[in-house]
Amino acid sequence: MRTVLPLLLLGACRGALPPGDPTTPDLVLVSIDTLRADHLSSYGCARPTSPFLDRLAAAGVRWSQARSPSPWTLPTHVTLLSGWLPTQHGVVEDDLAIPAEVPLLAEAMAARGFATAGIVSSLYVSERYGFERGFETFDAFGIRTSQENLSGQVTATDVVDRALAWLRSLPRGKPAFLFVHFYDAHYPYAPPKPFSTLFDRAPRKRDAHYRRYAWYREHPLDPEQMAHQEAQYDEAIRYVDSELERLHGALTAAGRPATWAVTADHGEEFGERGSWGHAHTLYPEQLHVPLILSGARIPAGESVDRVVGLQDLPGGLAVLSGADMPTWSRLSLDDSALRSGPQPSETSRFDSNRVGLWSDGWRLDLDLDSGTRELYDTTTDPGELHDRAASEPERVADMERDLWGGRAAPWTCRDACTVQARRGLLVVGEAVRGREALLAPGEPFQVVPSDAEVRIAGEGRWYRAGVHPPPPDAALILRADLHGRAVDLDPQERARLEALGYMQPEDEEPVP
Repeated sequence: MRTVLPLLLLGACRGALPPGDPTTPDLVLVSIDTLRADHLSSYGCARPTSPFLDRLAAAGVRWSQARSPSPWTLPTHVTLLSGWLPTQHGVVEDDLAIPAEVPLLAEAMAARGFATAGIVSSLYVSERYGFERGFETFDAFGIRTSQENLSGQVTATDVVDRALAWLRSLPRGKPAFLFVHFYDAHYPYAPPKPFSTLFDRAPRKRDAHYRRYAWYREHPLDPEQMAHQEAQYDEAIRYVDSELERLHGALTAAGRPATWAVTADHGEEFGERGSWGHAHTLYPEQLHVPLILSGARIPAGESVDRVVGLQDLPGGLAVLSGADMPTWSRLSLDDSALRSGPQPSETSRFDSNRVGLWSDGWRLDLDLDSGTRELYDTTTDPGELHDRAASEPERVADMERDLWGGRAAPWTCRDACTVQARRGLLVVGEAVRGREALLAPGEPFQVVPSDAEVRIAGEGRWYRAGVHPPPPDAALILRADLHGRAVDLDPQERARLEALGYMQPEDEEPVP
């Protein structure tokens, strides 16, 4: 039975944690929302943002080239906890929840005999989207009532306090799987003192308030203000780092062996592409994330340059813990010399509709709305600043075929038909066919993004995976395991998400 920690437990249960199982180490999975890799000291940041995580990395394995499949919170966390890519799980917009058919890491850990808890600090990692599945204890800080985690009021201290309270409540000798999610490095980057002035001046009322990505393309921040925002971001990272050290110290003091996995869902752009924020592009400042494994069962002092994706992590963690989890791919500590596998990515937030593929040191980026294609040699150009598409047309064509050929095509027609897409494009075989295509009976096709609406030309009804799937007797057929379920956000939730840049405001005036 799933429980939520009562507030009284926090004050009543102080002191040491109970001992764990010396033969079955705990598993601690840490997601630091919006943390780009190059803002950790161990990944090259000049500021001392992460002394604890740097020590954790030095004592374990640091993947230098971990990639996220999406530049925003919801789809990436589904991937992080399932091992399924966004094209497989289908949760690519905020009115879609995790389909019941998608296996989650917490379920596998519970079946293995671990006590399981998820302590999270964002609506997009909450019960509204089905993230509680498999957790005996799941705490999203009253997301359905106070909405405080959308207001930035849930801090890293709150998350660690609740995590420690849960650990204290465990019976002696019970191994634990703990998933903790921190939101402090997400805008508004507001760490408490003394962290709030660690790298820059204190915030002022006249400082910029985030509006939306498109706004800052037309109204870029002046250099001083951008530098201040980035310094606050780094201060927030240092604050989370200190709270993780507190959690680690408590586990160590109790003699509880633990495997730590630390990563992020996506990064943040600070003017590299002419704007500020995330969710709209697939460049490295948004998709290059840290990945550190350390502690029990992890070799010390290794750095792995092989490119991996977050979809590889849950299966690998399950294997380390002796759990059985069906996954598409899995991370292994023994395959660092193997060839890196292809890494797809996508985003369709707001006015974006982009897909990408990293493969063999090259990354293809397709803007499906404009039809433009970009190509980057990430070996010689890791920042992806020099587009090589014009000089490498054959490589572009080959990678595009690989991109479409590696994705599921879940739609078919019972009979020959002409299919139309609305707010999306049709892909048949290995080619984009635009918004309308003539198909043979049973010919599979996909729609990009995967939640775009489709219909048979001339018919009035549009269908959409996860929200309005076709009935069993319809002329259009959608593979059954991608139906999912819809999520309705209330006006208060939408208003708060708008303030954080996750919803598109309708007016054109800056936030005061």
